[in-house]
Amino acid sequence: MKLIADSNIVFSLIISGKKGRIYQILERYDIDLLAPEELVSEFREYVSLLRKKSEDFEKRTLLAFSLIAIVPIEVYSDKISEALGIAREFDEKDAPFIALALKLGIPVWTEDKDMLRHSFLTGRYLALDTEAVKELLEGAKLEDALEKLRNRLSLSEKDV
Repeated sequence: MKLIADSNIVFSLIISGKKGRIYQILERYDIDLLAPEELVSEFREYVSLLRKKSEDFEKRTLLAFSLIAIVPIEVYSDKISEALGIAREFDEKDAPFIALALKLGIPVWTEDKDMLRHSFLTGRYLALDTEAVKELLEGAKLEDALEKLRNRLSLSEKDV
């Protein structure tokens, strides 16, 4: 399975390391994680906070970035404008992740509730939380995983 890793997934890997749920999923299943190059800038912005929250910061940072392919902006630059139009409705910082998802046609793995809700409300990109990713990897149908995710987000069928 190929997924776009949102910053919160990567930062969770840095904070929790091998003990965390995300690493355990990555270790157990065949997942190719990709992220837009802007992730590196965002990481630099939060490095001091991440350092405080991570027991073994350098080792966990190397682990996290070894599990993710950073995609240069040239690959998805043609989708940035469209993604900005989408992300403006909740958080413009998410535009590169959405642009990469639009370009490659693969889901964003995130715990960002606004991004997840907006994915349902617009249907223009697909965002999945960790539980939905795990369910899909365990063989669940996409429709079933999305229904459970919608319930976790407290969205009714009228909303979507």
